[in-house]
Amino acid sequence: MHEAVGRRRYSSSRLVALLVLGSVGFVVLAATYDHDPLTSIDVDVAKWVASDLPHALELAARPFSWLGGWIGLTVLGVAMALVLMRERAWMDLVFLGTALLGSDLAVSLLKAWFDRERPDVAPAVPLPVSASFPSAHAAEGVAGLGALAVLAAERLPDRGARTWLWAAVVVAGVAVGLSRIALSVHYVTDVVAGWCLGLAWLAGCLLVRDRLASRAP
Repeated sequence: MHEAVGRRRYSSSRLVALLVLGSVGFVVLAATYDHDPLTSIDVDVAKWVASDLPHALELAARPFSWLGGWIGLTVLGVAMALVLMRERAWMDLVFLGTALLGSDLAVSLLKAWFDRERPDVAPAVPLPVSASFPSAHAAEGVAGLGALAVLAAERLPDRGARTWLWAAVVVAGVAVGLSRIALSVHYVTDVVAGWCLGLAWLAGCLLVRDRLASRAP
């Protein structure tokens, strides 16, 4: 299959708006997460989750946490990469790798910079050794799952199927972030900051892909 088959162009103005929205949201949270009222909200929610969250919701959170972690994204990413290599869709393959691996690298650098401790409220799973802010699961749930949805949607001929795909991905991306709060490994601001970062990263990757595609012969 020719590399350009199925690829759609996205509105540059909308992508820039999403890039700015995500970036501003992240910067605001980065500057204020350790000040009230956000600090109090984070602590209060973490304590409520640890003491009062129904056990059924904790169990329901686990598969979404796996989906947004390295296991789920690796399986989905490798499957899509095989499809793209079979199609020789090299630009899309670079886009996928940048969205997945680039967002992971960005989060790792930011975690090291902010070095925020994770909630200390008897988490439901062992605490990861990495810092808390921002949430990698939330960021990669948006950037990674979003990139996979972009590529999958471009290969679906039916508009209804594309709508259902995007609805499912949006719900999954939100659920991945919420699962980290439910398992008491992240504060609310960690997750919201991760969503903002993932949105900005995905929009930036799409802008670059569209620009490169417009220059391709």
